[in-house]
Amino acid sequence: MKDSTKRFYGLLASFGMALGALIVFATLVVPAFQETQQLRGDKQAKQNEYDDYKKTIEETNKVISRSQSISALKEAFSQSVPTTEDIPSVLNQIYGMAKLNNVLVSAVDFQSMAIDPIKEGDIIKPTGKVRVTVKAISNYSDMRNFTRALETNVRLMDIYTFDISEGNKKDPILSYAITVDAYYQPE
Repeated sequence: MKDSTKRFYGLLASFGMALGALIVFATLVVPAFQETQQLRGDKQAKQNEYDDYKKTIEETNKVISRSQSISALKEAFSQSVPTTEDIPSVLNQIYGMAKLNNVLVSAVDFQSMAIDPIKEGDIIKPTGKVRVTVKAISNYSDMRNFTRALETNVRLMDIYTFDISEGNKKDPILSYAITVDAYYQPE
C-alpha cells in the first residue's frame, strides 16, 4: 500500500471517528445536558419557593411579635392613662408615695374636671383629669422626694400648684398644699 492510500484511509478513519463522536455527542450528551438544565431549573424554582415561604414565615412572626408588643404597650399605657377616673388607685398611689417618703398626709380632696369635647376630624381622644389637692406635713427634703415620686409615678400626673406654709419657728416641719392633675382617657 502506498503512503498516499494509507493517509487516505487514515483520514477516512479520522473522519469516521469524528462523525461517530458527533453522533454520540448528539444522541447521548445533548439530551443529558438538557435534562441537567431542566433539573437545575426545577431546583432553582423549588429554592425560590422555599425562600418565599421562609420569608413569609419570618414576616408573620414579626407581625405576631409586634402585636404582642402592641398589647403590652397598650397595657402599660392603660396603667399610665386609665379609661376611668380610678380615684381609689390615685388615692392609693398618693398615700403609698407619701408613706415611702415620710410625708404625713392630713387631707385629700378630689375634683373631676370637665373633658374637652371631641372636635370633628380629631384622631386623638380627649383626656379627662381629676384634680387632687393634697395637704401634707413634712420637712423640705422629704417633700422634694415626694414631688419627684408624683412626677415619675406610673400614673400620668403633673403638679398643678404647690404652696408652702411654714410651721413653728422652732420646728423645721413645713405644711404643704399640692394640687395634682391625674389624667385618664375615657373610651
